[in-house]
Amino acid sequence: MYQQFDSPTGVRFLALIKEGKSFRESVRVTGVGKETGYRWLRDEYLRFRSNGRDHGAAQAELGFTSRKAEKWNERFLSGTGRHHFQVDPAVEEAFWSSYSSGVSVLAAAISAGVKHTTGYRWVYRRFIALRSGLPLAEVVDALRLSPGTTVRWEAQRRKELEAEKARLQKLERDAIRTARIVAERVAAPLSPAQKRRILRETRYWELVSSGASNAAACRMLGVSRVIGTRLRNQRAQQPRASLKPPSGRYLCLRERLHMADLLRMGCSLRQIGRELGRHASTIKRELDRHRDPRGRYLPHIADHDARSQRRRPRERKLQANPRLLALVQTKLTSHWSPEQICGWLALEFPAEPRLRLCPETIYQALLFGDHGGLRTDGKPRLRTGRKIRKHRWRTGSGHGSVVKNMTMISERPPEVETKEEAGHWEGDLIVGVGSASAMVTLRERKTHYGIIINLPHGHTAAQTNQAIIAAFSALPAHLKQTLTWDLGVEMARHQELAAATGLRIYFAERSSPWQRGANENFNGLARQYFPKGTDLSIHSQDHVKQVCFELNNRPRKSLGYVAPQALFEAKNKLITVDCP
Repeated sequence: MYQQFDSPTGVRFLALIKEGKSFRESVRVTGVGKETGYRWLRDEYLRFRSNGRDHGAAQAELGFTSRKAEKWNERFLSGTGRHHFQVDPAVEEAFWSSYSSGVSVLAAAISAGVKHTTGYRWVYRRFIALRSGLPLAEVVDALRLSPGTTVRWEAQRRKELEAEKARLQKLERDAIRTARIVAERVAAPLSPAQKRRILRETRYWELVSSGASNAAACRMLGVSRVIGTRLRNQRAQQPRASLKPPSGRYLCLRERLHMADLLRMGCSLRQIGRELGRHASTIKRELDRHRDPRGRYLPHIADHDARSQRRRPRERKLQANPRLLALVQTKLTSHWSPEQICGWLALEFPAEPRLRLCPETIYQALLFGDHGGLRTDGKPRLRTGRKIRKHRWRTGSGHGSVVKNMTMISERPPEVETKEEAGHWEGDLIVGVGSASAMVTLRERKTHYGIIINLPHGHTAAQTNQAIIAAFSALPAHLKQTLTWDLGVEMARHQELAAATGLRIYFAERSSPWQRGANENFNGLARQYFPKGTDLSIHSQDHVKQVCFELNNRPRKSLGYVAPQALFEAKNKLITVDCP
């Protein structure tokens, strides 16, 4: 049995035609054949013509114009509306003429030359037609029905009405279920190639998260390194909000497609709301906002308009404020970080809200495309020097310890963690190209004051001790309490260093840089001036002293955007410590 035009698929097909979709596209979306589509169009056209519409109005209501419509019109004009197996209308008129004279159904059928079953079928059909608008008693009197026939036919009529009601309810349930499935399929259609790309990207990031490098991940996936680099760049250049899943606050395309199908089927706003899990007022506002001038709700256009209205296109803050742009550009040229710039602006211009800025604004201006009006020619304007945001790649655990008689960080006094008193230091080495040159970096935990000592001729344990002893020689005793280092071999003679300086030396756990976070941060600041992979021995003492001065006079967020130099001098009773 073929599908009727009032089936869920037929309703969707006719609605697509009415929205202006082509015949070929409509049959492809609904998944039916061309003959079925033309049959549905013909039946709907004939229904419009039977309801009193002329040929042009029926085509306009249908939304379909074709040469086939001319044949449908000829069929309507020449046809009688009766099946070719039906009895001739003149014979039926003769039956009703005889029956109206007062004879029985059997006698009227014999006089008309038909079987008595055909006569009873005609009487029952008229009974159903009259019963739809008249009380039962009047219909019985008009057709002269016996009590037994009346009871039987009335019961059959009610049974047919209940069956028709059940059929319509089933059609509605099937239509709603099918509309949900179609909406999900249309909203997110994925071709096999797209699925393969998504699977490859997912697997790539799983490998990277597990510690594999870009080259290793691409090699395991059987793709070139260019593809891996492209995946990293695409993720780094996307704004943070686009990576989040939809919040569910706004209607999505799938819901709009589902809503459009339910509207075609005549569902009420409350029915649509219950099916979508939305309030009926949300559905009404959506329809009020996004119906076209002809009153149609087109889901793809509605979704596009809603996204455009929600995007809030605004000019970048740096481009809209030349004064703010100049201030940010000046501080970036002086190697200030975005956080330092924003904190300094808040302190320097407290009464000018237009000069307030978020660090993310500067990062996005530098990392996402148009730079927001900032100049990026010449030296990099970020300490890391990178052009995109990237993940921190994991490294191996390294070799075993060669430092003896260590006192681990777990035994360090608890007051060191609180940062309530000065004199607790963290230290490390930054190494040049080929490990031929190095620099000692020291940072005080409370004031964030830093010291850099160049070791141009080697970084053995003896040379490292000599440099640290010289740096601490001018400090008072209350500023020389503890020193926390990593497990580097340059601390192999730490007991001699402790005896010479009076420091209590503690060692962090292996592969735990966060236990010396202040020093690691200072190393990153120093690397802005002494990049990795360069020869550190070429830098003069004057240049290193200038770098120390510049770093110690930058404002720090953790200090309320006060410079470390000022705090350290206060703790040192105004005794300034020069870098060696």
